[in-house]
Amino acid sequence: MLPRTVGTLRLDTVDVATPRGAPVLCLHGLFAGSWVYEQVLPLIAARGYPAAALSFRGHPPAAAIPTIGRTSVAAYCHDAFEAARGLERPIVIGHSMGGLVALLLASRNLVRAAVIVSSAPPRGISVLSAPLLLRMARYLPALLLSRPFVPTPRDLDMLVLNQVPRDARPALRARFVPDSGRAARQIALGVYDVTLPAGHAPLLVVGAEHDRFVPLSVARRLARRYDAPLHVARGHGHFLFAEPGWQSEVGAMLDWIDALPAPAREPSSVAWTGERAAVNRTRG
Repeated sequence: MLPRTVGTLRLDTVDVATPRGAPVLCLHGLFAGSWVYEQVLPLIAARGYPAAALSFRGHPPAAAIPTIGRTSVAAYCHDAFEAARGLERPIVIGHSMGGLVALLLASRNLVRAAVIVSSAPPRGISVLSAPLLLRMARYLPALLLSRPFVPTPRDLDMLVLNQVPRDARPALRARFVPDSGRAARQIALGVYDVTLPAGHAPLLVVGAEHDRFVPLSVARRLARRYDAPLHVARGHGHFLFAEPGWQSEVGAMLDWIDALPAPAREPSSVAWTGERAAVNRTRG
């Protein structure tokens, strides 16, 4: 039975009566919550992998944090570390900022394997595209002063939900919450360095053809940097898991997990071996 809570953290879970694989931990991005994976978890469990989605501190269904604007990526990384520890070194799927957190965990041997989807990049790979830069000016005070913020409905539609059907967008926009100006600044400036050690956990990079928030070019560079396979989600944008046809893309991710070597994929009672979730960074 998967834990429903780890300390003060909330996990949404779908258990498997007789698991044939290791637990899979899903990590969401900025402004979102574990709800991003509410349709994904049953598909993961149907493949025989106990499935869990973490809500980072201050994200639904957890209570809001008034000082969320000052929260760092390292704090979210610590939340993910605690969840990974509770699941005894799971396979991890990370979306957007959750992809960067997944990379940081992989760099510390905290996960068996990682799938990063439209991932925020580490130091040395810029996420700043022309469409993003054009819309950043109104958020600069929040980023520079570490204040909470959430993109406007128009910006969400343009950058994040552009491949979601128009009639489905209002319900999704209503679920986004204010998030950390500090974390967004750290991602934009490439504060966090991620070096994966020799023999690191297997890594799959997923990029979306029409992603305006984290362009496909970022995924291509991530795949080259880490010598990892790249899966391109054709016809998709940034918010893949709510877009028509998302099931086939999740199926491709799960096919990759199914093909992992047995030590990375199969259930195990191996003792926890991960390090504390310290991260490499510059000031930000």
